[in-house]
Amino acid sequence: MSEACRGVDAGGASFDYRDLRIFEPFAAEMPADLVGDGDRPSVRVAKLGQVVVGAYRLRPESALRFTLAALGVYAPYRGRGVGRWLLGHALGVAESKGGRSVVASGANPPDLLRFLTRAGFVAEGDAFVFHMTPE
Repeated sequence: MSEACRGVDAGGASFDYRDLRIFEPFAAEMPADLVGDGDRPSVRVAKLGQVVVGAYRLRPESALRFTLAALGVYAPYRGRGVGRWLLGHALGVAESKGGRSVVASGANPPDLLRFLTRAGFVAEGDAFVFHMTPE
């Protein structure tokens, strides 16, 4: 396995971002510090074993448009592919539900904007949008 695919968990053990599993969180593991409070069914968490390492909140705005309201990874797990894995999952969920675009808007720090741009989001006004291509 290449070093680019490997990371180190907070305990110092190696992991591969593909070892992460993504779930709807239990009430006790809702990462409000990453995605805010509220609608738990719109949140998915990435877990390494039993440890939540990141999360996203995806909300439908219409039948064809979704909003990526939050995406975050805890500091010890950043730079290891976790955010890309979560973003890919969110885009897949949106597309599987008929979505044609995903919008990320609001006050975004520059590093998040670079992350979204590298992932294929384009600036449209004060938002960044990912357009799915119809098959």
